[in-house]
Amino acid sequence: MVVMAQKQTPTQQLIQTINILREKCAWTAALTHESLRTYLIEESYEVLDAISENNPELLKEELGDLYFQVLLHALIEDEQGNFGIEDISQTLNEKLLRRNQHVFDADGEVRHFITDDVDEIIRVWDAAKQAERQGKPKARKNAGLPAGLPSLTLAQKLLERHTRAGSDKVDDQLVSHSVRERITDEDTLAAELLALTARAEELGLDAESVLRVTLSKRYGSEIDATISPKSPSKR
Repeated sequence: MVVMAQKQTPTQQLIQTINILREKCAWTAALTHESLRTYLIEESYEVLDAISENNPELLKEELGDLYFQVLLHALIEDEQGNFGIEDISQTLNEKLLRRNQHVFDADGEVRHFITDDVDEIIRVWDAAKQAERQGKPKARKNAGLPAGLPSLTLAQKLLERHTRAGSDKVDDQLVSHSVRERITDEDTLAAELLALTARAEELGLDAESVLRVTLSKRYGSEIDATISPKSPSKR
């Protein structure tokens, strides 16, 4: 019989429970980073659904499920002697201190004057991020954009990055005059996206994969051009 330690915080109790499951439950013990990938994606979307429903109780539950995924990944690495949840917390805290220099000074103390200029905050964040990368080998092929992002999200992130850098303003090469006339607000955008998806279905094309291939051609040096073999295909 396993006796749970007394006077633990809920977080400590949770971590202990997961540790016991890894030891005693054959299914949990067999989990790996790879086998958890699908669950991580599913739980993330369930959190988004709970936010859309504006349901605090449901959001609490779904955030718990997502947190479970984070703790499992951390525990798997801890078992291999690489890092644990405390290391993750420390790394994140250090990153937040470095990148929010408009709030914290070099010693991590809160500044006396804190700007409320959003543009300046973004500039400071970007400058800190660039400073971190200088002299370091590139951590991933896509320079910080997860290759697993849905293609539409990835496209918008890439365009946002280039627009902020001032190197690739959205122009007529991407957005024609007729497109600007047809799409003027959220409703017309939604209708256009749905129509394009329906047309892809008519043609037997997978819209997700088609867009990813196009992104790979245009921004190949910035993203992982490999399309997962698990990606749905119409052909």
